[in-house]
Amino acid sequence: MIEKSGHKDKEVGQGDTLLSKKSVRLAIVVGSVLAVALLVVLGFALRWYLSPNTDLPISQRQALVQGVASAGQALAVLLTGAVGLIGLYLTRKNTNEQLRQARESTQETLQLTEQGQITERFTRAIEQLGATDDRGEKKLEIRLGGIYALERIARDSPERDYSTVMEVLMAYVRENSHWEHEKPYTSTTTSNEVVEQDKGVAQEAQSTLQGLPTDIRAILDVLKRREEESVSEEHRVLLDLREANLQQADLREADLKEADLRGANLEQANLLGADLQGADLSYTNLLGASLYRANLQEAHLSYASLWTTNLYKANLQQAILVRSNLSHADLQEAQLQGAQLQEAQLQEAQLRGAQLQEADLRGAKVTGDQLAETFSLRDATMPTGEKHP
Repeated sequence: MIEKSGHKDKEVGQGDTLLSKKSVRLAIVVGSVLAVALLVVLGFALRWYLSPNTDLPISQRQALVQGVASAGQALAVLLTGAVGLIGLYLTRKNTNEQLRQARESTQETLQLTEQGQITERFTRAIEQLGATDDRGEKKLEIRLGGIYALERIARDSPERDYSTVMEVLMAYVRENSHWEHEKPYTSTTTSNEVVEQDKGVAQEAQSTLQGLPTDIRAILDVLKRREEESVSEEHRVLLDLREANLQQADLREADLKEADLRGANLEQANLLGADLQGADLSYTNLLGASLYRANLQEAHLSYASLWTTNLYKANLQQAILVRSNLSHADLQEAQLQGAQLQEAQLQEAQLRGAQLQEADLRGAKVTGDQLAETFSLRDATMPTGEKHP
């Protein structure tokens, strides 16, 4: 509202200035024309009066002289007024120029002051992020203050500091929740080993799941709240949370387009309705995660652990799921058109109503009964390598 009002006032001021300039110029032109006309009339009157051919009585001559004197006085007044208007116009122009320079100088000073304040706030917030007590333990209340201070800076200074703040927060998550893990399986692991290995990982995790630390959860909330629409495209950043431990994270409706989540631990994470289009989830642990109605179009999920994952009505069109473990996953009514499912583990996965048009299922571990429940297999490449009609 303030910006709009200021813009409107500026336009009104410009209109008034233009109107004043036109009025002064018109007055000067009219005054000049009248002065010239009056001088011409006086010249002709004097010439006629002084001509020897002019025969006038004394009374008429006196009246003529008085008329010429009055006209001269009027001319003097007119010229004085014109000179005054010109002086007033020049004075006002000079004053307006001085005011403009003063405004520009004040604005520049305010900008420099504001930038200095933001820099100071940023430095203080970074110091708060690393706050520890005498025993080296996190001082969470101070760290949370630093996190929310950085969020405020990103909003107050989007063009200058938004991308830097996001990079700092993502680096904090990666460093403070790094997930030491082994890849669930490799290209040489057998199908049974894949399933048993993921079962073992899930059982072990059940006893160690404690939820996210307060500081990591706060940063994820900040990342979810970010409004990139208000930031120019050149200052936007893609989320980079590689190998971060995000178990049981609440990422409902989160904007994770093209995010780098390779090797991250998203076990039992809530990704309901999240936008993961084009995201890289290779080797990611999604055991028991909820991806109901999530958008995973063109996402990379090669070698990902999706055992028992809820993918009901998820959009997996053109997704890369090579050698991913989808056993016991809920893929009912999922959109898998054009998905790459080569050698994927689909044992006991629920495929009722799934759309698998043009999907590549070569070498996938899936039964005919499972595929019979799908909505469509038109032009799909079957596990045996044959093309479905």
